[in-house]
Amino acid sequence: MDLAGVETAPAGARAASGLWQFAVIGAVLATAWFAPGWGSIYGAAVALLIARFEPRRWHVPLGLLKRTDWRRVVLFGLLAGVAQLLLAKILLTPAVEALTGQHRDLRMFDALRGNVGALLGLLPTMWLSAGLCEEIVFRGIALGRLRAALGGTRLATAVAFVASCIVFGLAHGYQGLSGWIITGVMGSVLALVYVVSGYRLWYGIALHLVYDTLATACIAFNIDRVFAAWGARLFHG
Repeated sequence: MDLAGVETAPAGARAASGLWQFAVIGAVLATAWFAPGWGSIYGAAVALLIARFEPRRWHVPLGLLKRTDWRRVVLFGLLAGVAQLLLAKILLTPAVEALTGQHRDLRMFDALRGNVGALLGLLPTMWLSAGLCEEIVFRGIALGRLRAALGGTRLATAVAFVASCIVFGLAHGYQGLSGWIITGVMGSVLALVYVVSGYRLWYGIALHLVYDTLATACIAFNIDRVFAAWGARLFHG
């Protein structure tokens, strides 16, 4: 779908396209929110199913099929993932926790501490659910489709960018207020990667995969507590 053409299309066609995009967004997010277990997997499945059978004139590419330089994607994911981990754990998390007075609630991962078997068992599901499916749902759909629904302009991109970050943060509301803010900020990084890369999902997927793998491994080996101590020294002396 050529988003530039949305602005010159007849008003009725623009309205119909916008309504369709909002309907797709609603269906995917509702599925991700209310499906049992790893809801993002179900949401992404709905998104891909709709993309397969929807009317071609309303189709918005997810960014999975564009020509991709895989070496660049892998290198970007590794470097950006490590950088994001350090910034998130040492600067962002303690700053937000100091601001809100609440710790980010990651207790659901405590069972991983000292348990390499549990870590290895969790990672494949996490890669599928968070690394791949969350990018489809929150960047490909919440950002890409909303941008299309609003006309594909710069203003539409900005509105869709902010909305997708808010929704992404809310999806991690089980982590408390600090977790919602931290995840929303990290979602803005992923959204920026999606936009700057020309709406290619693979760069964000690579970053998401590397970050989640490292962050989860840090919990398993208690390295997160070391980072937390470093951050505490920065903000509390």
